[in-house]
Amino acid sequence: MINAVNELRKHGYQFADNIKEMIISSETKIINQKLYYKNIPEGLLLLTYYSVNNEHISFTNNFKTFGTMIDLSRGAVFNVNYIKELIRKKAMMGVNEIWLYMEDVYELEKYPIFGYNRGKYTKKELIEIVKYSKIFGVKLIPTIQTLGHMEQFLSWYQTSKYKDQSNVLLVGLDETYELINEMFSVLYSIFETTKIHVGLDETFGFGFGNYYKKNGYQRPINVFLEHLNKVNDLAIKNGFKDILIWSDMFFRFHSKTNYYYDTEIEFTKEIISKIPENVKLVYWDYYNNNLDKITKMLENHLKLSRNIIFASGTWIWTRFTYDKKKTDDTAMKHLDAAIKKNIDEFILTQWMDDGAYGNHITTLLGVFELSVKANIKNQKSNDVYKFIVKEEYDDSLLRTKLNDTKFSQVGVLWDEILFSPYLNNQTGNEINKYLDLIKEQRKLVNLYKNKDLFDFEYTIASINFYKIKAKYKFLQAYLNNERINVKNEYKKMIFHLKRLNNIYRSFWYKRYKLNGFEIIQSRLATQIIRANEMIEIARQYNDGIIKEIPELSNDVAIKNDVVFEKYSNIAYTTKPF
Repeated sequence: MINAVNELRKHGYQFADNIKEMIISSETKIINQKLYYKNIPEGLLLLTYYSVNNEHISFTNNFKTFGTMIDLSRGAVFNVNYIKELIRKKAMMGVNEIWLYMEDVYELEKYPIFGYNRGKYTKKELIEIVKYSKIFGVKLIPTIQTLGHMEQFLSWYQTSKYKDQSNVLLVGLDETYELINEMFSVLYSIFETTKIHVGLDETFGFGFGNYYKKNGYQRPINVFLEHLNKVNDLAIKNGFKDILIWSDMFFRFHSKTNYYYDTEIEFTKEIISKIPENVKLVYWDYYNNNLDKITKMLENHLKLSRNIIFASGTWIWTRFTYDKKKTDDTAMKHLDAAIKKNIDEFILTQWMDDGAYGNHITTLLGVFELSVKANIKNQKSNDVYKFIVKEEYDDSLLRTKLNDTKFSQVGVLWDEILFSPYLNNQTGNEINKYLDLIKEQRKLVNLYKNKDLFDFEYTIASINFYKIKAKYKFLQAYLNNERINVKNEYKKMIFHLKRLNNIYRSFWYKRYKLNGFEIIQSRLATQIIRANEMIEIARQYNDGIIKEIPELSNDVAIKNDVVFEKYSNIAYTTKPF
């Protein structure tokens, strides 16, 4: 404990100086200027409240594990210093476990193609992170994949022998298990834990690719269970004991609609008996907000007679900043359900889907608020939050407002600028609906205007304001057979796109490895080129060279529908890959 406090002091944290002794105990409390602590994160949370507010807090003891999962596989590979910063701040919030989600971003010396060009961690880097986490009593858990989500590794010609589907490993192949064995061997030599998460989620098409060609039809659940047992045996052989898996495939295999959250599923004793007893099932749910449904899902998990971990999320994926409203509507209810059902391990995932463009550090607001609700009986303290994060609570709250428009800021920014699959769906090319969007977006711009602290949020809001306004003017002029005058709006949009590139550069150079920044830059560059193209299209239309632009008609086929705002769904009219 004293080592953690001393390390925090090196980073500018000043704690109460009247604590004379720190003693490990069965209960976390301060008595007679002595700090008794059950574990270091609890002790740090108490010490922080005491130092900031002179407040004694009492703990709920709801969870033996309260942790987070950080996604290191979607483009942004956090550098060692940034992970250390997260360990410090999360430990002070009471987080005692962090999962490192690494699909292929760790080094396997026997497989140099594994994680090639992906910014993979060296063994030395991971050992340094693990050693640092021990100072704060935070357990680091390797969280990997041993079946699906392996598209990065499987994208190379020389790895084709491992391939069932484009992102699923070929089971039953000796070479596949040699690879998995090497994963376990390397990770066990690094992480000072007998706990490992081996993935196994979302293995769509499993058993129907190359596996089917080699073996013919086999019942997928049987093949899945056979693979699970082999993976479990290899993990145990290498020293691991607690083997975690995402639970969704058990439910999908039994659902008539392949739906994870199907509450009518029944599991047979035969199936249950084939799940190794040391395997823990991770129920992941980031979407459901109906407490009855969540409770029913937990009850169905408990019927599998294995230990259950609840994985919810602090929403940052497909967002530019942490989404407090979405998290409050889901994770807060997940927390209530977990407590009600005596689930004693709770994890907050922080996925970085679609290119890791979300400002990850903003998720600390969600971690803090959920930790307070989960772990202590006292009220949230804005001053304690400021002490830990080094930002005013109200400022962090203001960042989340970027998500509060009726339309997605991500959807607008990545939307193809002329053909507009996302904006078409929002407006149906109706002028009045564009005016509503402009009005709402202008309010967002004004919310962040002239505030240096919110440069990221202001820049995104400004890009989208000019993008929507330009499309409105373009459309209105075209439909009224008038000259199109949009150069000013698109030039301002380009100006802010260049500023956004500089902001992302600062994110990457400060927090991440260089890998993955090319994804962001290529997307921003595309928007710049296409904005200039819209100026050129307008010029040629005004000069009579282009006679007609059918895409600007009112005949929009997709409107008021579900259009996912991920980049590949809205950035092109044709998927060329």
